[in-house]
Amino acid sequence: MLWLCLHFPRLPVEALGFGDPLDVVTDQRGASRWLITAAPGAGIGTPLGAALSLQPGLRAHARSHKAEQAALQQLAHWIYRYGSPVHAEMRDLAEVGRVPQALLWVEIAASLRLFGSYRAMRERLRGDLAELQQHAQLAVAPTRAASALFACLQDGIAIREPAQLQDRLAAWPTAALPWPRAQLDALQGVGLRRIGDLLAVPRAAFARRFGAARLRELDQLCGRAAEPGVAIVPSTGFRRRFDLAAEIEQVEALLFPLRRLAFELQAWLRARDVGLRAVRLLCLHAQQRRSSFVLRFGDAHRDGSRIFDALRERLLRAPLGAAVRALELRAEDIAETEVPQTDLFEAADAGGDWTRAIERVAARLGESALWTPAIHDEYRPERAWRRADANLPLDVPHRPRPLWLLRKPLPLPTPDLPDTPPERIESGWWDDADQRRDYHDIEWQHARAWVYRERDSERWFLHGLWA
Repeated sequence: MLWLCLHFPRLPVEALGFGDPLDVVTDQRGASRWLITAAPGAGIGTPLGAALSLQPGLRAHARSHKAEQAALQQLAHWIYRYGSPVHAEMRDLAEVGRVPQALLWVEIAASLRLFGSYRAMRERLRGDLAELQQHAQLAVAPTRAASALFACLQDGIAIREPAQLQDRLAAWPTAALPWPRAQLDALQGVGLRRIGDLLAVPRAAFARRFGAARLRELDQLCGRAAEPGVAIVPSTGFRRRFDLAAEIEQVEALLFPLRRLAFELQAWLRARDVGLRAVRLLCLHAQQRRSSFVLRFGDAHRDGSRIFDALRERLLRAPLGAAVRALELRAEDIAETEVPQTDLFEAADAGGDWTRAIERVAARLGESALWTPAIHDEYRPERAWRRADANLPLDVPHRPRPLWLLRKPLPLPTPDLPDTPPERIESGWWDDADQRRDYHDIEWQHARAWVYRERDSERWFLHGLWA
């Protein structure tokens, strides 16, 4: 097996919706509070008091385990487009000064052939991470434990051959192992400063001194023991809530988390190879109040930019009724087969400028401001249509009809008729608007015209034109 591991060192702050480098997240044990995300001039693990003295402009936020787990789960659904199975872990050592590790694994041995090379996969992966505004360190190794160790230490390490793994591990310090600090100090105390030193210790002696569990973890690191774990299964629907760190009254302040939600939805759609036709945004306010709206799209797609643009236009058109505490995005209408297929890993789905223009107008003016003609169950042409939602698919009639019908048919002299038989329409006897007509499609004044002859009066009329 070949495992790609992604370590997200800024996930605690990204999960809260902050993008400024001066926003940091802290963890706390008793009276001790320290940084678990870095900032300019203050590294991770720095006590908060010391960090503020080094960088007075820091904005410290308490970590949210719930937000971190939700963000990691969404990233797990996204990574499925690169391979399977997928595993995720929020590794928390629960010691003063220690930093949690947000880890995501995907098995890529089979899917490498789809990309052509690991380099091509890595570049596409980094492009996707940039779209999601997620910072990650990547590493590849034959075991999950080794790939996680490398990803946390240094970005870009790739070891594809199992025979090379133990030699590459040997040079790294034992302090990099995710073990309790007391045990790491004990290793240092007996001169075991590198992983290679641990591997050289007789197995029985190592187990007696440090425990069978640590020996098993060392075996898993080197690929000598199985790595059990429960793989993540992609969800059948998309429903993502984003809890804000404070109440927000201005739409502009919602755009950062809103964009993240839109691109998380894009990742989910691409992982499941489906398209989106409608999305619902819920704004949660104080006292359990909520407001929501639905946006419909002209075609099924999975483009995060289109989703974000439509949501932004809609929010800017209608001011917030109250301060917002949380956002929730839901996929309302999913199309299984309507998304056009080109490249298996295409970065953006095809969508015409006209469709996007319709979506922007609907978002700004409201969906009721747009309509499209739709088929009505009626034989008489001037009554055979009705107004319908602009985003509904247009049914095509069995027989061709011009979209341009004259409000009042224009009398004509007898035209030159084609050899094809007419279309006869007889209807309306029940509502005092009886019609008995023979329709023809003809050439008239260098245009294609739709004309009819009244069967009772034998007179000819122009009724419609094709563009």
